[in-house]
Amino acid sequence: MKAGRHGKVHSESEKPAFCQLLRALNAQSSSMRGKLLLYLCCLIFISSGILLLLLLGMGVFTESGRSLRQTLEVQLRNRSREMQERLAFYTGNGIYFSERLSRTLEQDILSYPYNIRALQNNAVQLEEMQERLYPLLENELNITRVSGVFAVFDATVNTKAPGAATSRSGIYLRLGNVSSSTAPENDIFLFRGHSELAMQKQIQLHNRWNMEFNTGEMEWYSQQLAEKSTRQDYLWIERHRLRDTWENGIFLSIPVVGSGGERYGLCGLEISELLFRLSYAAVESRYGDMVTVFAPLEGDQLLLPGGLIGERGDSYFDDGQPLRIEQGRRFNSYLGEGRHYLGMHQPFMEARDASGRQWALAVLLSYSDYQLQNARQRSRIIAAVAAFVLIMLLCSFVLSHHFVKPILRGLEALKTDAIHRENGGGSTGISELDALAEFLELKNAEYRNGGRTESGLPPEIKELFDRFVENSRTLTLSERNILSYYIRGYQIAEVPELACVSLNTVRKHNRSIYEKLGVRSRDELQLYLDLLKRCGRLSELEQPAERVREL
Repeated sequence: MKAGRHGKVHSESEKPAFCQLLRALNAQSSSMRGKLLLYLCCLIFISSGILLLLLLGMGVFTESGRSLRQTLEVQLRNRSREMQERLAFYTGNGIYFSERLSRTLEQDILSYPYNIRALQNNAVQLEEMQERLYPLLENELNITRVSGVFAVFDATVNTKAPGAATSRSGIYLRLGNVSSSTAPENDIFLFRGHSELAMQKQIQLHNRWNMEFNTGEMEWYSQQLAEKSTRQDYLWIERHRLRDTWENGIFLSIPVVGSGGERYGLCGLEISELLFRLSYAAVESRYGDMVTVFAPLEGDQLLLPGGLIGERGDSYFDDGQPLRIEQGRRFNSYLGEGRHYLGMHQPFMEARDASGRQWALAVLLSYSDYQLQNARQRSRIIAAVAAFVLIMLLCSFVLSHHFVKPILRGLEALKTDAIHRENGGGSTGISELDALAEFLELKNAEYRNGGRTESGLPPEIKELFDRFVENSRTLTLSERNILSYYIRGYQIAEVPELACVSLNTVRKHNRSIYEKLGVRSRDELQLYLDLLKRCGRLSELEQPAERVREL
């Protein structure tokens, strides 16, 4: 109880002390310049606060979010259109490539009834098949401008060799030096196929060359061969490491379907990481480098381990872990372990992998870069506001000095009476000081003449009194009667009994008296009466009135 009581007494004692301190500071005498400077500074800080609130309300501090959204939308739209065209081009050429392979097999290599397994254990026919099909692959590589093309068939040169269960014959051509625009013929390497083929076509063997494919590394191979439909159902295969190399790539895989629906094998295109990086350079923006990503979607995750990432610029991307997608109002957040990116993505309905997942194109940038740019923008705005405040404070200091200086000069002249000695009278250039000087001069003359002056008042004050007296002549008899009681010093509550009227009637007359005399309250009326009495002009208000009943 004591503690609570002491706490209450302490808080209550602090509050009056604070109020007293404010009153004491306000009551202290201070210079006119200091007060003016204080008022101007308060006005500047209030204006600056209002300006900041307006900027906040107008979304200036969140403008970067809207601007980033527009930047991402433009970049995603351009990249998506470009990728859509590339996918359509790749799939169209891939399907046509598959059809040409099928026709060549049936017309020049296989005998009716067509069965690719008739080439099992027949090295001569398999080599002849590769020689016949090579021009098709070379042409496809030059047309599509990808990093590699392949055709693998369901036959092997030796079914009794180790690993024969997953070993399949075919051709795989790759570019030695990948470019985003051209595929020079002299840079073609034989990655899979018969070694004699490289000698005949005057191309180089790849340093990781093998004669046949290992379909054990192509988990989608059996899935596509098992399909029974006559359509070429193509798949986009997620990123794989090419055996015995440091290179990664994704693949477009299309079954080679015969005229009778039998599937002879698979063919397709390779898009390496290097080719994708060269094709999709990082785009500089005010918020950092925007990076293009092409990867499968699984639920709310963008599977970076299965996709390709374009040129990364100054951004760091760890493609070993998927990114979780969090939808945002303006753009999305892509979160990984210790990673945070901002961006947008566009799924492609026609692009699916062996698991049925859609592929999507995403444009991402580093969240830390965005935050850094955001902080810089806010700092620039705050610095601009601070500079504005400092300039305004300096202007206030100068203005207060120039504004107060003539006033101080005029007051000094009044103190020394120099204003009246110079040139037979003068002016300070400030009307209020001139009126005060005139009033003081009149008072001084009145004092010198024993209190007898023509009016004893400045012209402005005399004009006010004259107008008040003139307005009093417009009062009605009843209103003059009420006014006479006020002249005698009676209060409004005493007038009804004295004048034998109701209080409402008195109030009605009051309103009329105030309106005609040009006053707004009883205090203002009493002020005029007191001043007129001191000036000896109260008698000018006396008019014939009804005789009032004395108390």
